[in-house]
Amino acid sequence: MSSADALLSQCVLKPGFQKNYKVPVNDKSSKIIKRDKKRQEAKTKGKNWFDLPATKLTDSVRHDLDLIRMRSALDTKRFYKKNETEAYPKYFQIGTVVDSPYEGKTGRLINKERKRTMVDELLADVKFKHSTKKRNRNRSNPKLTAKIKRDNKKMKNLKKKKK
Repeated sequence: MSSADALLSQCVLKPGFQKNYKVPVNDKSSKIIKRDKKRQEAKTKGKNWFDLPATKLTDSVRHDLDLIRMRSALDTKRFYKKNETEAYPKYFQIGTVVDSPYEGKTGRLINKERKRTMVDELLADVKFKHSTKKRNRNRSNPKLTAKIKRDNKKMKNLKKKKK
């Protein structure tokens, strides 16, 4: 065996490698490539929004979005702008608030109080239940609501007389 044959036996490229090697052929047309690219872009908001993904809407996510929409009913003392659209947003993300270790333990929720969704947390909150019961107590009693309406009408008449 010659020195050339010994070197060729150690080499990765064997004789006749040109026959085995094939260049991959791109069988997709430019229209198909553009269509696939548009589909991929539709899955995210875009580069300006750091490729924010389109989130899949499950029942729990829908309930949380409804809760955010109806936040003015939860806190009647605050004013919130009306929602522009009734449709659910396509691009959004849900995160978890991480408590700062510097705040102390007074503002934190303990592990028992933490729930999976915002709706579950509200249903478990005793103060929230009490305030909603108090608010809705007047609406459930028809005699009481009629009395409130009469009192409001009297107040309006008194204001008109003062002017």
